[in-house]
Amino acid sequence: MTDNFFEKKLAVREIADIPGMLEFDIPVHGDNRGWFKENFQKEKMVPLGFPESFFAEDKLQNNVSFSRQNVLRGLHAEPWDKYISVADNGSVLGAWVDLREGDSFGNVYQTVIDASKGIFVPRGVANGFQVLSDFVSYSYLVNDYWALELKPKYAFVNYADPALGIKWEDVANAEVSDADKHHPLLVDVTALRKEDL
Repeated sequence: MTDNFFEKKLAVREIADIPGMLEFDIPVHGDNRGWFKENFQKEKMVPLGFPESFFAEDKLQNNVSFSRQNVLRGLHAEPWDKYISVADNGSVLGAWVDLREGDSFGNVYQTVIDASKGIFVPRGVANGFQVLSDFVSYSYLVNDYWALELKPKYAFVNYADPALGIKWEDVANAEVSDADKHHPLLVDVTALRKEDL
């Protein structure tokens, strides 16, 4: 947990280097029993800037991955928008890379995420994270259903590409899948065109 974990006011910040990406502070209420949060609340978050277009397809799916300390996942850009958050007392170092065609192609953003923070990631922006705590449950609310036939629309970039300048924790000893180890460097990534997203 971060120092400022409990009782944040619901707020949003635009990520200047990655257009359309938003970072939300989420109020977490705690007492002697534990804590509770509204992880996502449409009526409160849309007026703050959460895109109404997220709900246009009317296909919502919530995924959760569970990982242990020093697992590193990513960097993957799927053909849907996602709202990501941590669902327990864990924390991750999140990293995002814009793989969309345009001036922001290759731009990177990093931050630590715990249960008091949520990130809106527009389609075409690669998402990755490294687990900082003993364990973490990482939640993805996405606006399309997973389907094998969508796999060709994914884009990837290598988490260890020095051109990205991502500062992972002890990356040499991180546990990474073979697939993630073999993603292309940014210089070899074809930018995603708007019409393909």
